[in-house]
Amino acid sequence: MLSTLKAEGQASMPDNVCIGQFRHYYVDYNPGSTYKWWIDGILQEGYSTNEFFFTWNTSKTYLLEVQEQSADGCEGEVRSENIIVAGPIQNELIIPEAFSPNGDLINDLWKIGNIDFYPQAEITIYNRWGQLVWKSERGYPQPWNGKSNGADLPVDSYHYVIDLHNDTKPLIGVITIVK
Repeated sequence: MLSTLKAEGQASMPDNVCIGQFRHYYVDYNPGSTYKWWIDGILQEGYSTNEFFFTWNTSKTYLLEVQEQSADGCEGEVRSENIIVAGPIQNELIIPEAFSPNGDLINDLWKIGNIDFYPQAEITIYNRWGQLVWKSERGYPQPWNGKSNGADLPVDSYHYVIDLHNDTKPLIGVITIVK
């Protein structure tokens, strides 16, 4: 009887994994048999047992395959399953909650990750009283440096509005200046 491909701790396949997650896959062991493992058709060198260990580092769907060769040299059927590796959405904004514009060249600018996916984005910054203190140009070509009209702003929390200009609701949150 053909055994199924399994992931340790997984009730059923396909396996859903997060980026950076380590997994142990296996098939039932037959004494004297050797095994070949492939990911997307690429033979995984150094694996000849019924067990395969792997850390998934890239978000996509992979095809994991295993084939048993019995002690008498007969090759068995290739068993395969999809491995779905999920991670941050490629163009999801990564918005820091704080930065420290103190001139030490470390976190002196409010750098928003993946903003380059939104060339029409505009960002406005308001103080606690709702007064506009800073506004970006479209595309956020110059990250905010914690200044308003050329003057350093004090340590405090500020409100931001990120308008992507792509028919989605603006993103609203708080950014804190620390020094």
